[in-house]
Amino acid sequence: MTASSGESAGRFYDGLAGDYELVYGGEWERAVDQQAAALDRLIRNYLPHGRSVLDCACGIGTQAIGLAGRGYRVVGTDLSHGAIDRARHEARRLGIGATFDVADFRDLSDIDGEFDVVISCDNALPHLLEPADVLTVMQQMRDKLTPAGLLVVTIRDFDRALREWPPIAPPLIIAGPQRRILVRLHDWDEDRPSYTLRPSCSQSVMTAGT
Repeated sequence: MTASSGESAGRFYDGLAGDYELVYGGEWERAVDQQAAALDRLIRNYLPHGRSVLDCACGIGTQAIGLAGRGYRVVGTDLSHGAIDRARHEARRLGIGATFDVADFRDLSDIDGEFDVVISCDNALPHLLEPADVLTVMQQMRDKLTPAGLLVVTIRDFDRALREWPPIAPPLIIAGPQRRILVRLHDWDEDRPSYTLRPSCSQSVMTAGT
């Protein structure tokens, strides 16, 4: 991810922020609870006394809000202004105390302090297309960890994706009364192992007898 591609990614997620819950099939709050439970178990297993978390690719707050709801002190950052605005809105709506700021995870120097845990979930790291950027992000995350801190990164199975080159992700159907169908197209680059994601959402009105 170069500077220009970072701006492009920011614009993409700005546009997606208002409908991001569709990625979870309309069950975003359930995903918040489930992921928080899984991350909490992992943190307690490896770092029982860890209580502060930096989510440095937080999106609309899926992991950050859930962990804050479980008593962690959480700071969430993302390069998308739209995603951060949505995360703040959802935290207020749910009565959750978490801090959210705009920051590209290639430069976390403006984020104060160190954290027991740094996380980067939901496939954020593979947005980086240059090895140097990957190294920079790993160094930035390491600099934000306490000496005995824990780093958690989650990504999809790209080994399988590169074997199969799927043109489309499984469609997600969100129940009505206005049923919505989210389709994610994978526009693969033939010159290198990457793709452009193009989401599309259609609506269908459910009427009696259908």
